[in-house]
Amino acid sequence: MRKLILVLLLPILFISNHSLAADDFDYSRKDFQAVVQMLDMEGHGNDDLATCNVKQLYYKEVAEMMQKGMNKDEILAYYVDQMGEEALKAPLKSGFSLTAWITPFLILIAAALLVYVLIQKWVKKRNSLPTEKIKPSTLDETENEILLSVIEEERKKYF
Repeated sequence: MRKLILVLLLPILFISNHSLAADDFDYSRKDFQAVVQMLDMEGHGNDDLATCNVKQLYYKEVAEMMQKGMNKDEILAYYVDQMGEEALKAPLKSGFSLTAWITPFLILIAAALLVYVLIQKWVKKRNSLPTEKIKPSTLDETENEILLSVIEEERKKYF
């Protein structure tokens, strides 16, 4: 009977001792905070640690990894291997991720330059068109009389 109790209690003792080791970890360490601030934690990265079970689980995992001697890059590489770049709050600054972040801004700048060039072209084209203005003083008397008679006829029709 004693052996049975020992066999049942011994694993519980090891499990509780193992979890206490992670609880003794100082979460305020700068190297620890540098790692967890880079993790998205499945969308729970900005939640409160006291109330979010997912964030608590991530904190314990990272603490255990740091106690095993893993550094920041190794921990981040572990999560990227497990879940891809979605595990990080910000994408890596290399390769396709860098291209994916820069391309929209380059397209926006190119579109703004295109609009600017087109507007300049239209303004220049508009200013280069010859404009003929007819001044009333340039009309000769015959044209003036014809114009006045047409206006008078139209006025009589409607008034």
